[in-house]
Amino acid sequence: MVRFGKMAVFSLVALLGAVPVLAQAPPHITAAQEFLLAWGKSNWDAVKGQTSAKVTVKVGGTDYSLGAEAKRADAQLVLPFRGLSSVREKGKVTGVTVEVMTVKAGGAEKKGKGTLTIEEKDGKFTVTGVTVE
Repeated sequence: MVRFGKMAVFSLVALLGAVPVLAQAPPHITAAQEFLLAWGKSNWDAVKGQTSAKVTVKVGGTDYSLGAEAKRADAQLVLPFRGLSSVREKGKVTGVTVEVMTVKAGGAEKKGKGTLTIEEKDGKFTVTGVTVE
């Protein structure tokens, strides 16, 4: 009887919308995720909204370019990626780390930890660089 009562209360709370929802991600994490998804899908219009004019992608010590305006990238993100977290310096967000990401560049594929360098201007975060270790 007690078990049924708990289920009924849980169901009622869920129906009424009183179940707490997960907090929305911070804007720099959202911007990083949107950039990565757009880059991985070669959605250049979406990439353009999340980056500076040209982004340098460093893979294994070699620099490649990603140009949203030109709709081309010398390095391509392979989906999926996982594990986004903030990088802060003196309390200011300067980047986002990606626990696991894979990038194809120069005829090779590199999988490892990545870092997105980001800048904030007027509350909007944009990606200015990518490094894959």
